[in-house]
Amino acid sequence: MTATVFSPTTDGVIAALLAPFFMSLGFFIWDVKWSVSNGSAFALNMFKCNIASIWFAIMASIRGFAHDESAQVFTVTSVGYLALSSTLGIIIGDVLWLEALRLLGAKHVIVLDSLKPFAAAILGRFLLSEALHSLGYMGMALTVLGVGIVAWEGQSNLLIDGKTEEKEQSVGDIEIELHNTEEPPQVNDGVTPVAVAADAHKSDSLQINLKEYKRGYFCAVLNVLADSFGSLLTKQHAVGMTTWTINLIRFGFAGVILIFVSIGMRLHQRCLVSNDGGEAKTDNAAISTTSHIDNTGNTVHESDTANDTKRNNSMPRWFEFPTLTTKGWLQITLGVAFVTFLCPALEKFALMQIALGLSISLASIGPLYGVSMDWLFKGRRQTAVGIVGAVFAVGGIIVLCAYGI
Repeated sequence: MTATVFSPTTDGVIAALLAPFFMSLGFFIWDVKWSVSNGSAFALNMFKCNIASIWFAIMASIRGFAHDESAQVFTVTSVGYLALSSTLGIIIGDVLWLEALRLLGAKHVIVLDSLKPFAAAILGRFLLSEALHSLGYMGMALTVLGVGIVAWEGQSNLLIDGKTEEKEQSVGDIEIELHNTEEPPQVNDGVTPVAVAADAHKSDSLQINLKEYKRGYFCAVLNVLADSFGSLLTKQHAVGMTTWTINLIRFGFAGVILIFVSIGMRLHQRCLVSNDGGEAKTDNAAISTTSHIDNTGNTVHESDTANDTKRNNSMPRWFEFPTLTTKGWLQITLGVAFVTFLCPALEKFALMQIALGLSISLASIGPLYGVSMDWLFKGRRQTAVGIVGAVFAVGGIIVLCAYGI
């Protein structure tokens, strides 16, 4: 019986399809453990980069650093451009993506993330002379559209659930507030000072939201460009390197930079503490202030200093690791194995085997795997709209695999 031999392009397609599966699986593990640990995105990024780098170094020493050991693939230019790729895609890209996620929410970021395959295809076409079949572009569009529908629908359901709970909580708080406070005085036309202040606050909030949306979209667009250009640099300058070596350089460089940032912040905080005579740390967040309107219509601010001090002393700062049990760290490490080790290993292997646009398109189907895992692990069923999106995405993947190679 003869063994089936896959062509390099087929291997690349299979690797590109498997990569987002491992990423989605790792995200489910992180969602359970890291979210409740109060750890920051920076701390998680620092942990995963350095742990994965150790594993990539071990695999590179076993499997080889280059496909042809006699070839000179480690030059100042190649390593330098991979470090630049790491800076764009891991350090800057992740920060921009997380900031956009904070300002805009997942739904808007998902829409802008769908531009990555097209940006990668354009860069590959003009800078790498990679041309997809015309049907390949149609498959790319179908895949992006389907994944976008699935992700958008999933986020819509989460937002509806969250708003329902928030509304119930707000109604209860209002009832308690009305029960415990005196009736506010009336002014002209029966309008209370509370209503006047609320209208002014609403106007200010709209202006702030508009600024945040502009900044959020700016960060999201920059993330798309940084991530796509980082992938382009990797494909251009990592020729001859194994996927283990590529990821060792990229994640190793990012991990070292993040460690230096953390050390620098720790030294900075120690200097501040010594200058302040050993004051307890309260830099994790600004002192929160609660406001209420008195009987004359003036806004009165009250700082909850005691509660904040207690909270800040128990919460890790953004550049520190959270406190977890040994079992908790093992679960986080398992997530790193999926998200930062297996997924990038498969992604970079696929990147060097198939066209840049095709690789990025197939790597963007994570929401499809996420829907399946939501159903398996959390019992959430997909809506009819989500199912239609999944059908579009699968159809696009079939077209991509058939005509995009």
